[in-house]
Amino acid sequence: MNLAVIGTGWIVEKFIDAARQCEGITITAVYSRTAARAAQFAEAQDIPHTFTDLTALAESAEIDAVYVASPNICHFEQSLLLLKNGKHVFCEKPATTCAKQLTQLLQTAKEQGVVFLEASKHLFSPGIGVIRTLLPEIGPIRRVSLGFQQYSSRYDDFKAGKNIHNVFRPAFAGGALMDLGVYCVQMMVALFGAPADIVSSSIRLHTGVDGQGAAIARYDGFLVELSYSKVSGAAVPNEIQGEEGSLVFAHLSRMEEVELVLRKGETRLVSCNSAENQMVYEAQAFYDIVKNLQTAAPYNEYSLLSQQVIDEINRQQGGCV
Repeated sequence: MNLAVIGTGWIVEKFIDAARQCEGITITAVYSRTAARAAQFAEAQDIPHTFTDLTALAESAEIDAVYVASPNICHFEQSLLLLKNGKHVFCEKPATTCAKQLTQLLQTAKEQGVVFLEASKHLFSPGIGVIRTLLPEIGPIRRVSLGFQQYSSRYDDFKAGKNIHNVFRPAFAGGALMDLGVYCVQMMVALFGAPADIVSSSIRLHTGVDGQGAAIARYDGFLVELSYSKVSGAAVPNEIQGEEGSLVFAHLSRMEEVELVLRKGETRLVSCNSAENQMVYEAQAFYDIVKNLQTAAPYNEYSLLSQQVIDEINRQQGGCV
């Protein structure tokens, strides 16, 4: 599979490293808005071709698939163009800014006979499989706490009023929910499906984006607490509580082990056998789905359910919809 990448940031570098560990994937081209940046990145990453015209990339017969890692606000239009030209698309989360856009991308992919997949690495990692395996041991679920709080490396500049990054700009679909809260929402729906209802709150920054936020989702018999922040960090882990015990795990984006703590006193650490570069799992899954070795259906369902939850939080909090 000849694969092009859109974007030249650190996440693209990580993805290229992961993709090159998967047999069958060849990084063929890079797209950037400027020729100089495209050439610089291509040389550093040993990529043979560059593009500054997105239509030319979409129409190239030399490219089978594209990894989209542009700013959030660009994902929909870029992915739609690529899908309409018969390219498989692996798009960074959040894939779109609303469920209506995502539905259109999924329908276009179906019509064109190609794959559209959201790049949510935590949903492809072994960690979520470990959690699913251990859930029966803790009995009926009663409370879940999922959080992603990370003091942004761009926040000091933001507070100083200089170099305001896209992640703090509404026009680029920035903010804590779209950047970090998406991890929490996606993990929730992948494990438990759609909630019956959800209530939320947020703290807005002067540009209009949410610097931090929280939500409570109600399920039959239990609640899920979601928390996310770009303006503070956290020292507490994630937890799934049941009547017979709890599952405790650290970072949503990199689960290396899950601790089982049973009410009767037993404690057990279960390894998730995590790769050094956890994007390996999603890169391999994308390749396997393109080659019909597995199906995109459950992942597309997680994406759509997650975006519907995010839409509702944004509706309540005045974010992008």
